[in-house]
Amino acid sequence: MKWIKDFLYDKNDILIALLILVAAALIILWRMDVIMAYPQTVFANGSDADVSAAASELNGNDQQSGEGQSSQPDGGTTDAGSDGNPAAGALWTGGTLSRDVEVNVTGSTAAAAIDCLVQAGLFEDYAEYQQICQESGLDHEKVSAGVLTFEKGSTKKDVARKINWS
Repeated sequence: MKWIKDFLYDKNDILIALLILVAAALIILWRMDVIMAYPQTVFANGSDADVSAAASELNGNDQQSGEGQSSQPDGGTTDAGSDGNPAAGALWTGGTLSRDVEVNVTGSTAAAAIDCLVQAGLFEDYAEYQQICQESGLDHEKVSAGVLTFEKGSTKKDVARKINWS
């Protein structure tokens, strides 16, 4: 009996550390499904436009999600895609913006961020943005995120310069 008592007294720190490690391992194993689903949950809680843009970029598909909308100063929202919306056609007049446009630019890739501008009607597609960046000497991969306002009278080159941080 004295041998057990001496053993516990001498090794109790190690035993407590082992018990803590075993308890932590059991908790991790028990909740492994939740731990592994966390990155997908964070990604899914971002913008739906980001998710569909990333998916279409991976699939090589040019489909738009239809979720990106730009807020207009008059309080309305305009889906400026090519769906026949009359406000979308009036966005560009003579190569310049006909009104101020505020866009929330989000995305984990440049293509996803530019998709926000495409949804707002500022560019036809990512290829057009790339071409304008090349003409202006900008790196098309360097895209700023955040809520940006593009003023009336801005050209597509002005929009590209404002969104690009190179």
